[in-house]
Amino acid sequence: MASFTTPGSGGFMVTSEMQNLLDQPRVLAAHEEQRLRVLYQQNSLHFSPMLLNPFAQSCYMGDLDGVKKAVESGTAPDLLGQETGYKHGYAALALFGAQRVVMSSRARVDHIGTLKYLLAQGAPPDIPDVLGYTPLHHACMAFPRADIARILLEHGASPDTQDVFGSVALMGAFQNESIDAIEVLLEFGARLDIPDKSGITPDAFFIKCGPKVTAVVQKWKRKRAGAANPLDEKRCATCAKSGVPLKFCASCHATWYCSRQCQRSDWKKHKRVCVPFTAESTITVTPYYDDTVGPLFSLSDTARTLLGQPFEKRPARNSRPVQVPNIAPGQTKQMIIKVQVPMGALTLDPSHPNVGNLLVYDKKRSLVCRIRKCDNPEGYMRLSDIVRTQGVMGAKAYFSAEMKSPDALVVKVSEVLAEQAF
Repeated sequence: MASFTTPGSGGFMVTSEMQNLLDQPRVLAAHEEQRLRVLYQQNSLHFSPMLLNPFAQSCYMGDLDGVKKAVESGTAPDLLGQETGYKHGYAALALFGAQRVVMSSRARVDHIGTLKYLLAQGAPPDIPDVLGYTPLHHACMAFPRADIARILLEHGASPDTQDVFGSVALMGAFQNESIDAIEVLLEFGARLDIPDKSGITPDAFFIKCGPKVTAVVQKWKRKRAGAANPLDEKRCATCAKSGVPLKFCASCHATWYCSRQCQRSDWKKHKRVCVPFTAESTITVTPYYDDTVGPLFSLSDTARTLLGQPFEKRPARNSRPVQVPNIAPGQTKQMIIKVQVPMGALTLDPSHPNVGNLLVYDKKRSLVCRIRKCDNPEGYMRLSDIVRTQGVMGAKAYFSAEMKSPDALVVKVSEVLAEQAF
């Protein structure tokens, strides 16, 4: 009988409990699906490279020379085959090594080269394991490798393959906040309308996975529709540089430039769409700094913590319930703000949607305040209506704003910005 120590198993084994769940002819209940996932993960802890067959071990260790020698000498197994108790393909083993093997300065390993060689020699890029996870699924879950996801897709892997739960690779990338992997999948045409066995589609799920995921998905949805919002891409509007310090157009605060030269070069085109801060394009509301409110917290981060999923830890400032901005006399503070309607109000009578305070903050939480209807009914109603009609799922929207004092927030409502990663 096979065990976790069987040679060739890699330490992976489908236990009787796992097999019973896999053999069910019906759709598994939610708790059964979760149990199957847990068993898969727990049993994976027995993994041992020393229990791999020699060729599989070469794939895992990124031993390109060893893999080539075996293939070219005819001693390699059929590259269409599977190894380990979980039935992994050879592309998956090379991926696992790239995710997990710690390379020393003297180690001769080349996981990328090994993977590309295997694929070039006919190893399929999308062999599913016992749970239907393909290498692409694994590249987008824990220890995400967007670079390897791209290689797999370039070699014919489908971005829409479903595992035994009906989930596509996008769902794992969403859950683990693997932004680079999401970008690659959507670039290669990953669909957002494929339901899993619970009927949940990526398009219905991404909004629950936090602002970074929301921003990238919304950007791609617009791109596929041939549309764009201001600040869709954080790059210079003239030279397209990203990853460098960028500044807003001083007039509209809705276009980025990396230098004065780039801004001057773009002005002839940009002036036709540049909408400055004016009485017609803005509303002014009165911030309310309520220090009795408890700390803010992220539902998506809380869920990831409970599920043990990795994610980038947020600065402590992100939990500030209130923050009065520090504005020097005579200065104007420019910012991008997020305006969020009260979540409880989303389920109330639609004929009376404008209830509760609006939550407003910027990326660095230099401003965290509420907007109350009683302080400025007209401004509150207009801002709330724009969020509900033009924001993400009617819940939140982003705007350019400026303040000359903590008591007046000028919001540019003539255009809603692209979703930002905060």
